[in-house]
Amino acid sequence: MRRCLEPQKLDVSSDDDKNPEVYEERFNTIVYNGVVALGIGLGHKVGLFKTLLKLSEPETSQSIADNAGLQERYVREWLFSMVAAKIVFITDDNKYYIPADCKTKTSKSLMATLIPAAAPLTKDVEKCFRSTDPSAAGYDFSKLGEVFEFMNQDRASCDGKWIEENLVPSQYKTKDKIRTILDIGCGVGRITVNMAKYFPDSKLIGIDVDQYAIETALKMKEEEKLTNVEFYLMGAEDLKQEWTGIFDWVTMLTVLHDLPNPDPCLQQALRVMKDDGVMTILDPLCHSDPKLNVGSKLFASSLTMSCYVCLPSSLSEPPAVGNGIGWGFENRAKYLKQNGLTVHGDDSVAVIHCSKTGI
Repeated sequence: MRRCLEPQKLDVSSDDDKNPEVYEERFNTIVYNGVVALGIGLGHKVGLFKTLLKLSEPETSQSIADNAGLQERYVREWLFSMVAAKIVFITDDNKYYIPADCKTKTSKSLMATLIPAAAPLTKDVEKCFRSTDPSAAGYDFSKLGEVFEFMNQDRASCDGKWIEENLVPSQYKTKDKIRTILDIGCGVGRITVNMAKYFPDSKLIGIDVDQYAIETALKMKEEEKLTNVEFYLMGAEDLKQEWTGIFDWVTMLTVLHDLPNPDPCLQQALRVMKDDGVMTILDPLCHSDPKLNVGSKLFASSLTMSCYVCLPSSLSEPPAVGNGIGWGFENRAKYLKQNGLTVHGDDSVAVIHCSKTGI
């Protein structure tokens, strides 16, 4: 989640990029790095990075395996690969370590777990690419169990401080004025739960169409012993009539670009939001004009994952608008303005705050 809010450093194309030797080197580097990233994700999942970060001095592969509770031979092979990639370093007496000053620079190992999480979807994605029916060339979130697991871990760091700095629309509605909150497409509920902690005196409702996600959210609510949040298995087009005009704040976090038919969702969100309410929308988008995305590693990786997660969802059923991440900031802003919302501030960023037009 944090990665979609990072500022982008673009490396604009030059004629040198089209030089065959330069192109080949860049192409091969990306491929090799992708394979190594798979190993980084594996190391995160089995706890090897966690173990290495705790070491106060270099250790043998056997010691590292024992500390992580893993099979030494596999650990040794993994360490060899990380040494070759200069992720892990080795001493003259064959002990392994990550330099102390580098240990805080390994947080992206979590992001690398998205690669093995999405990889099993490849055959399904291949079918989508070859589909001759553009109105049903996707699949819904029921296939994304491992991706949901990644999202739950990724969002664990989105605590109250993160919510205050990145989500709360304090310029347009102060915290004490936000008493009722609706989180549309809450997923596994991690951010919704953290919002409930941040707003202990407010009432929150999270909804999602995925049963696994809601079951996970309900379990988390019980574990945290929260009484100010409720979760419902429900689509945004089915919001309860008694909710009309009751919410001070409506949030849609990494939702809008995934929807195969966003119109009913937005219409219902506007119905249940108070006239002076605020809608906060977060989408991990790129620019709508691909020429503006050149040189961004984040945009390149996000668009790739969109082929596995976002675009199949947005093409899963009629009318299958097919937005995905390639929809872009600019097209999203245009869509919202055409559908009764005023977008405040810069509309070419991941998080935007909106209010009802004319209110």
